[in-house]
Amino acid sequence: IRALGDDHQAALSVGISLQTIWVLVWFVSGIIALVTGIAWGARAGVSFALEIIAFKALPVLMLGGLESITGAIVGGLAIGILEKLFEIYWGQPLLGGNTEVWFAYVLALIVLLFRPQGLFGEKIIERV
Repeated sequence: IRALGDDHQAALSVGISLQTIWVLVWFVSGIIALVTGIAWGARAGVSFALEIIAFKALPVLMLGGLESITGAIVGGLAIGILEKLFEIYWGQPLLGGNTEVWFAYVLALIVLLFRPQGLFGEKIIERV
């Protein structure tokens, strides 16, 4: 792992498989995160109702851009405000309510169709 961290080309030239090391690193870090999460959740008394908050964070990050803190703040405020406005003006009268569950994902999908990097994300420039 240290050899790959220092120089990819040198590690590849002596026969260290980049793909195998990456799979191993991600596997071990995933197992550590899983065990830590289970232990911390059991100790802190985490309830499964917290998954709703975690699921709301995904469209907020997608909307704002994954590498932008400002985008996450603006995305969270935008989704919160637009979610409530949609629920009041269109959700209750037209759709019967409970649009807060799916509105954030639909909004993030619409934004990602036009700006795949999010509102404040860095534009990836591909040169040929």
